[in-house]
Amino acid sequence: MPLKVAVQNGLEDIANSLKDQGYDVVAMEDNTEPVDVIVYSGVSNDLTGFDTVDFYGDGVTMGVESPSGVMLLNAHSHSPEQVVSEINNWFGRTEG
Repeated sequence: MPLKVAVQNGLEDIANSLKDQGYDVVAMEDNTEPVDVIVYSGVSNDLTGFDTVDFYGDGVTMGVESPSGVMLLNAHSHSPEQVVSEINNWFGRTEG
């Protein structure tokens, strides 16, 4: 089963790069299902304004029931390739 990544609206280039790598990509603002990664952009790490994001490290963010929670990745000032590489590295995946 591919890893599911929620991507903030406006980051379509990153979403497309992740899809090309085989990730299951969903829109962060519309998703209510469990995800493995949340990709957002901004200088603030405060995502509490989004209804689908409740808690980060307690394992209940977007329905995730994992004690490790989800990976939050701020894509501000990063290329799509850098974001994909960071996610691949975190989950021990090879690109391609």
